Amino acid sequence: MPKTVIRLAGLLLLLAVAGSAWLLARHDAAGWRWLTHGGWHTSARTGALTDEEQRWAAVAWRYFENNQQSSGLVNGSDRRQVTSLWQMGDSLIALTAARELRLIDDATFDRRLTQLLGSLNRLPLTQSGIPNLLYNTQTLAMVGYRNTPQVIGWSSRDLARLMMALRIVAAFHPQYSEYLERVVLRWNFCPVVDKQGQLNAALAEQQQLRVRPEGRLGDSEYSAAGLGLWGFANDRSLRPPAQHVIIYGLALDVDSRDPRTTWTPSAITTTPYVLSGLEYGWELPGADREIIRQQRQRASNVYRAQELRWQREGILTARSDFTLAAPPWHVNDTLFANGYAWNTLADDGKWVPTLAQVSTRAVFGLWALWQTPFTDALMQMTRLQYDDKRGWYEGRVEATGDYNRAITLSTNAMVLEALLFKANMGPLLGSATLPADSYFRRQTNDPFNPPSRCFPFVKGETAPASD
Repeated sequence: MPKTVIRLAGLLLLLAVAGSAWLLARHDAAGWRWLTHGGWHTSARTGALTDEEQRWAAVAWRYFENNQQSSGLVNGSDRRQVTSLWQMGDSLIALTAARELRLIDDATFDRRLTQLLGSLNRLPLTQSGIPNLLYNTQTLAMVGYRNTPQVIGWSSRDLARLMMALRIVAAFHPQYSEYLERVVLRWNFCPVVDKQGQLNAALAEQQQLRVRPEGRLGDSEYSAAGLGLWGFANDRSLRPPAQHVIIYGLALDVDSRDPRTTWTPSAITTTPYVLSGLEYGWELPGADREIIRQQRQRASNVYRAQELRWQREGILTARSDFTLAAPPWHVNDTLFANGYAWNTLADDGKWVPTLAQVSTRAVFGLWALWQTPFTDALMQMTRLQYDDKRGWYEGRVEATGDYNRAITLSTNAMVLEALLFKANMGPLLGSATLPADSYFRRQTNDPFNPPSRCFPFVKGETAPASD
């Protein structure tokens, strides 16, 4: 081959490589993220936000601007000064999303995170050394459901959500890692999780906290992932007992334990599967390949069953738990619960079918993870479901088309989380393992002053909990 032709081919190859590198690096390396996060083979909706999506994010962030207190904590519902650990985790994710989506600058991010971290590191704890279920957002006092001082119990599910959110902040802003890890080092995990990875909760009964296993299929694996991120044993909670139920010919997995003896509904709902997808890509920390495959299949079935209901019955469906501005205040809206498909239950187990709704948080999660005509239709109906001065509504009532005008932290955080997933081109926690030189690992590996609150030995990637 003539040398001129070889040189010309080499020059063209060089230009092609340089052009590809330039394209991958454009828009803050969005192309590189698309390539490395698997954007070329995913069913998810990935890419830079459109102008309309950026407005959706701004509306969601308005909730946090309106409801953050001087403590840094954010009200769990609009203007109601109570929050849970789950909602504190939502606040951290929303704040991270706001910075990544350029709704706030570095200085605002630092100020808000500093306020919130300071309060998290000062939260009063129960006698067990574990955070209470609820706190007053102004005073940091432990409170009950009426926002009066009270110790009402604790939840490994809520702890796990906050622990996962701390890792998300560290993933995007590692300079804050030490202070984020100090939050977890204050807690006592002995009652929270045993050596086999069974997660527990405690509720106040007769002026004592009664500890019992926590988590049903879906929630159990999601909570286990939050503790697995920090090296805690989580195997038993990753493998809750399951059985099949059939909806539109699909075999969906549901917890097989009897709700009459456990006092916990066996339910299938969207939220835990969507969160597992947005945060981990269903590759839960501590899970083997079989569990990961199972999680993907279960999430796919939860999506597909709701899509089939729309296709066969013409009913737009996106089920999740949600809040109301009137009794019964909180509703579990499910694909299946306690023996029935499309069951809608109040917290006391009462059947409330007229309250079923298209959940805003479920719509955003499904829309981000599955780019299909079904999720397009869901979003087309949901995209104006907000008060631009207060945030996104909880949802739209199936039976009437009315708005459920309750406005909550968790729904607005989910809007921001789903939009961050899209802009990030994939799951928010790629490799979320604690670095070997992290403050947390150094403290728990200290042979002269080890914390004696059942922290894991973190000499490897994960390890069983110690006594």
